[in-house]
Amino acid sequence: MKLLDPFSVVLMAALMCAVMSAVLFGARRGFPAEVRGLTHWGAALAVQVFSAFCFALRGTLPDVLVLPVANVLFVFGNGLCVIGLRRFYGLAPGWPMLGGACGFALVGMLYYLLAEPDYAARVAWMSVPITLISGAQLVLVLGHGRRKLATLFFGSLIAVNTVLVTVRGVVALTHGTALVDVTRPGIFQGFYLAVTALQPALLAVGFLMVAYERLRLILERRSASDPLTGVLNRRGFGDAYAREVARMARMRQHARTLALLSVDLDHFKRINDRFGHAEGDRVLVSVAQMVGSALRESDVLARFGGEEFIVLLPDTDGKRAIGAAQRVQRQLREAHAGELPSCTASIGVAVQTDPEEPLDALLCRADEALYRAKENGRNRIETWQAAA
Repeated sequence: MKLLDPFSVVLMAALMCAVMSAVLFGARRGFPAEVRGLTHWGAALAVQVFSAFCFALRGTLPDVLVLPVANVLFVFGNGLCVIGLRRFYGLAPGWPMLGGACGFALVGMLYYLLAEPDYAARVAWMSVPITLISGAQLVLVLGHGRRKLATLFFGSLIAVNTVLVTVRGVVALTHGTALVDVTRPGIFQGFYLAVTALQPALLAVGFLMVAYERLRLILERRSASDPLTGVLNRRGFGDAYAREVARMARMRQHARTLALLSVDLDHFKRINDRFGHAEGDRVLVSVAQMVGSALRESDVLARFGGEEFIVLLPDTDGKRAIGAAQRVQRQLREAHAGELPSCTASIGVAVQTDPEEPLDALLCRADEALYRAKENGRNRIETWQAAA
């Protein structure tokens, strides 16, 4: 088998790492703050470029100067990928672990270069921190990643890298230098060189795919959420309502119902006029939190604009819907006894028994009940009643 030129492979790997590092640093500007870790991955690839450059100096400078630096940089670059991945999943970076891995690599390289020169021992020693780092990446992806194609691709790349490094370390212990020295011809050496050249860039691509999947979810969530209060907007509420009605239709034989609360703050314009719109916004945010705390986990809260909130109550009849409305009013009374201006709410209640009824019709019925609550003195609950 024709031997791959190690110098050419290292050069190719360095060029790919440099390109992908630039791509990651450039892509970082297009991601929101919620997507973390791209900077660490970009820095990791930049460190890999410096590591490859040090390896390329072998023969020009003494090994005792080149190899420890190159290998420690290699470990540090791989460790930065773990730091970036931990940041991506919202975990603490874990810098002490990376420091320990670099120290472990440095001690082994110096010992097996100066005290007891042994190439195979150096390979086996270095496989330990790299295997642990790669394994840590795999655990993070399996434990925190969404079961999507991007995650499966990314996890597969990490698994291949983990297995390859582990096998090389074991082979170095069992067969010595002959099968792990990349300057010698052999199928294993050639395969390892090829994968080593491609792996950093492929892992970066995999991480970018996972990051773009996260970005897509964030944008979808933002498009369905009210930017001020964080609860659903009209679009997000429509999607949630459609899911509940579809579930209601599937279980029609169980005579399921759902209820809607139309919640409107009383005299909210006075708060804006007296305290300013910034204070009014704080009140709206607080109201959304208070209403949400009065609901079940299965209930859906949305803001339709201004001071109007809508609550969807699955599997709820009229009596239980009134109970939920009373909890909302009680929360508002108790919550605004502090630093924020106090406010009350009028609530209209409508119950849906027919899954064929459109959302607009249900909203109209709840609004009719709400208007009656306003007309009857505000700060009260009214239930929609069919005209006699």
